[in-house]
Amino acid sequence: MIFYAPDCTMQHSEYTLSELESKHCIKVLRKVNGDRIELVNGKGGQFICEIIDHHFKKCRVKIIERTYHEPQNKALHIAMAIPKSSDRLEWFLEKATELGFSKLSLINCTNSERKSINQKRLEKIAISALKQSKRYYLPTIETPVPFLTFIKKEPNGYIGHCYEAKKKHAKTISQVAPILIGPEGDFSLKEIENAKSSGYIEIELSKNRLRTETAALCAVFYLSNV
Repeated sequence: MIFYAPDCTMQHSEYTLSELESKHCIKVLRKVNGDRIELVNGKGGQFICEIIDHHFKKCRVKIIERTYHEPQNKALHIAMAIPKSSDRLEWFLEKATELGFSKLSLINCTNSERKSINQKRLEKIAISALKQSKRYYLPTIETPVPFLTFIKKEPNGYIGHCYEAKKKHAKTISQVAPILIGPEGDFSLKEIENAKSSGYIEIELSKNRLRTETAALCAVFYLSNV
């Protein structure tokens, strides 16, 4: 079983698990002094540890082995409108974390029907997916910002939409850059023109019309192969 230890560094010789992780380790899994467990810090660090104080609120461990893992992929950055259903956003985050993406930016668009998120719940889902998939890097989840604010901050990248246009297929992407994914009602024509003027390239993710979260997951797949 893997436990999340965000503050554990390569310099630590001992570490105290959070109350949540301590309860799971001691109360649920019944671990005791002398048992070995594995920690990850979400920043590339992996630690093999021995429990030295099996307290159910502040389990303390001694670090026996430590390994730093270099990132396997370049920075995979998805900027997407928030789906109408929070379940769909959570599904995307879980799967994209398993695939190893780096950053999720959430954007409020003209046709967005949902404009807020539960940040803490999304972070918990990402941590759970990180541990389950044995990844070593936790993705960054940014709070929602207006569409124009995002492209001002990130002036170049790719934009997927459903309008007729001359587009590159996503499988031809040759460099990692943010990919913009719109809401259920798609981007407005003005948003697409603003993105293109800024430096975004129009791309096609599929011949089919995809849901927001499905299109975003396709984008993660294509970026992970760049």
